[in-house]
Amino acid sequence: MLWNYHQLVAETLGEPDGILMFDETGFVKKGQDSVGVARQYCGTLGKVENGQVGVFAGYASRQGYALVDKRLFLPEVWLTEAYATRRAKCEVPTEVTFQSKPQLAATMLQAIRRAGLLPFKYVVADCLYGNSPAFLDAVDTCVGLTTFVAIPSETRCWLQRPWIEEQTYTYKGEVRSKRVVGVPTNAPSSVAALAASLPASSWYTRTVSEGTKGPIAYAFARQRVTLSKEGLPTRTVWLVIKRTMGAEPTDAY
Repeated sequence: MLWNYHQLVAETLGEPDGILMFDETGFVKKGQDSVGVARQYCGTLGKVENGQVGVFAGYASRQGYALVDKRLFLPEVWLTEAYATRRAKCEVPTEVTFQSKPQLAATMLQAIRRAGLLPFKYVVADCLYGNSPAFLDAVDTCVGLTTFVAIPSETRCWLQRPWIEEQTYTYKGEVRSKRVVGVPTNAPSSVAALAASLPASSWYTRTVSEGTKGPIAYAFARQRVTLSKEGLPTRTVWLVIKRTMGAEPTDAY
């Protein structure tokens, strides 16, 4: 059924530069019997509430948009012995293991890519997925895609990839080694601080849509950076900054 549905979406909406989108949403529940129900963050309410959470894949092109896949998020507590009776009652397969929301999205991305039915060039997701190595690793295996994932303003980065060296040390009589940033080097800065330091010449304005009160425009800038994780360099990426127009601009990364 899913294959037939994807075939239909591809025939009616498919374009080579289509977009695959990943996001989660919550469904409020009053009882305790639904599979995966727990007190967890519900995006539709903007707070923690009793409910289920699903991770969804959407497809969009100039022809329209449609949901194309979904996964139910099972909180870790549901896979403990305390929930064995509930799992049996809800017929949760015994082989199911815990997967984070980004891991569920990664599974869908790779399955859609392998099937080859939906044509797409871009992948977009919010910072929950932009902060996930599992999701980014899955994207990296899909050669030829351009990915736009949001990241928090406090994410740290370098303008130039720092030198890494092995440092040895002794712990309980045993010689060990670890990777450290070589010195001298500048400490990584937050993307918010980097955005604030960019000169006016780095910014350009683009109209992104037509609103009820006229065109909606933002200022954009981009900068090549190397991201920092636990004090070490990871991916080298393009940092794209979107800034609202007006007296009190705000940035998104």
